[in-house]
Amino acid sequence: MTSVKAWELFRITGKTTGLKAGSKVTLQQKQHGKWVTLPAAAPVARNGSYSLGVQLGLKGQNDLRIVNGETASAVFHVTVR
Repeated sequence: MTSVKAWELFRITGKTTGLKAGSKVTLQQKQHGKWVTLPAAAPVARNGSYSLGVQLGLKGQNDLRIVNGETASAVFHVTVR
């Protein structure tokens, strides 16, 4: 689990399989039981990797996932203090 300060800029990086280079991945955050798309998106590189710059202000544990269309990553957590 990662811990960051509120509104601190940090990077979420990962690697996809099966997505074409240039496809866009977007960050979603669970808010009040619903997934909300955040203004954080990045293109997928030729090798399948991506890197998003993110700032979160909701203190406590944030449930996040990376999405592309109907496909979503496993949920991961970032704690904002």
